[in-house]
Amino acid sequence: MALDKKVIVCIKHRTSAHQPSCAAKGSEALAKQIEQMIIAKGLMLSVERFKCLGCCDQGINIKLVPEGPFLHGLTLENLDELAIALENFANPAH
Repeated sequence: MALDKKVIVCIKHRTSAHQPSCAAKGSEALAKQIEQMIIAKGLMLSVERFKCLGCCDQGINIKLVPEGPFLHGLTLENLDELAIALENFANPAH
């Protein structure tokens, strides 16, 4: 069964320490946590890692597609808030 809804996580890594990037802020670890959360909650979502979503200075950035919000400034510390957003996105009737 194909999953229509995705969580796109920016994993852009810039080589210069003077340029912000989502990977430098921990986006790979966040993507892994999101995958584990999706499995644990039984959400019908997939995770896609993407090289750049723009807005590097606001990262970690994710986009919920299709037609979901663009979320900025995510961290491992605000996973509870992200979990609510993912549940609402996966199950809009609830």
